[in-house]
Amino acid sequence: MKKAILSIFILVSTVSSFAQFGNLLNFNSGGLIMVQWDMAIPTGQTRDFISNGTFKGISIDYRHCYRNNFIIGGRTGWTGFYENKGLTDIENGITKVYSRLEHKINAAPILFVVDYMVPSNKFITYAGIGVGGYFINSLVSSDKLGNKNTNTFHFGVSPEVGITIPFIISNFGLNVSTRYNFVLKTSKTTNFSWFDFNIGLSFMY
Repeated sequence: MKKAILSIFILVSTVSSFAQFGNLLNFNSGGLIMVQWDMAIPTGQTRDFISNGTFKGISIDYRHCYRNNFIIGGRTGWTGFYENKGLTDIENGITKVYSRLEHKINAAPILFVVDYMVPSNKFITYAGIGVGGYFINSLVSSDKLGNKNTNTFHFGVSPEVGITIPFIISNFGLNVSTRYNFVLKTSKTTNFSWFDFNIGLSFMY
């Protein structure tokens, strides 16, 4: 008897949870907050500067449900690239010296984001684009010639696709996404670009 009551309770709770998520995913709730761990791979001229990928990244997103399955919001975060170039032959005026070089990039976006989300009572798939500014710090460190540090602000875009899978017993969910960051050059720097592969938690309300 106890097992039957327990089974009925679990069934009712599960059905109620799915119904709750059905309401949440009908774009009548309020919004979506995501915190993700970002893994990045440099591309283009960024890869020429630092060829290594990185596991050092975080992004924080907020989305507000708008209308017709469109949501708007913003994103910020941080990604850090690093490569030890080792002992390198570099030019110092007219002479050449061997120096140990390290290259670093720290990137922090502040983006306005628009996504189109496909409603479902099981999960959310979405695609969109972020537009805004990137703060970029690039550093070349040499044990012979010292450090060359550059801080610049850039305009950039970031198309993205992803999926949010709600947990059964709460408003939280698993979020998986990928995005491409393209940062326009300035008078002091070249273009920056990289792919992000992200996994984290989302909270729907």
